[in-house]
Amino acid sequence: MTHLVNLVEEWEALEEYTGEKLGFYQILDCDGKVEVRIATGRLGFRRAFDRADDMLLARILSFCSKRQFIQISKNVRDDVFFK
Repeated sequence: MTHLVNLVEEWEALEEYTGEKLGFYQILDCDGKVEVRIATGRLGFRRAFDRADDMLLARILSFCSKRQFIQISKNVRDDVFFK
């Protein structure tokens, strides 16, 4: 079964929605840019930043840390995770 994440364009929308929900985030290197992906509940946010010192990126990562969101390092299909 496939689950969908509804992406929002503005970080503030996800920030306000979160409440006490558990969240996950991932930081990726994409062709020299820093891409961040955040999911909480059924909402998600993703954006690529040209610079690692971007103020919005710092705000997002601080938010994730304060809310104790879990950082995801990699994705693996569940049917091949245990062998």
